[in-house]
Amino acid sequence: MGIFSLIKPLTKYEDYVYRAGTYESWFLKKKAIQVMRLATEQNFSKEEISSGLIYLGLLYSSSKEYREASDCFNKALELVKNQNFNYSGNFKKIIQTFIKNGEHQKAEYWLAHLLQRQNYDENFKKMAALSKKFTQ
Repeated sequence: MGIFSLIKPLTKYEDYVYRAGTYESWFLKKKAIQVMRLATEQNFSKEEISSGLIYLGLLYSSSKEYREASDCFNKALELVKNQNFNYSGNFKKIIQTFIKNGEHQKAEYWLAHLLQRQNYDENFKKMAALSKKFTQ
């Protein structure tokens, strides 16, 4: 895609993700955040908005802006709460961000919710180790 993808109009969800990823790789995290914030305001599917909120949350989290990250993650999970979706290693980061932000109840709630998804994707078992953080 190259440089052209940075000047062409953003129309599809993938366009936003590509542009934000390019900015992030150039260490322009604030620009990447702006692009993904715009993406979450578009008329995309719930899954795309949720994915965009997770990406936005990851950007905030890597900037140590845990409150903003936590808000994005919570909104993302709420959007697709009743839908099946595949496991991603980012779910561990989400739970860890809730913990870093002092939101232990939210972390426990979403961890339990995600662990229940093992019935259709056993990769969610990988999150079980995080439960130990709440039993100490």
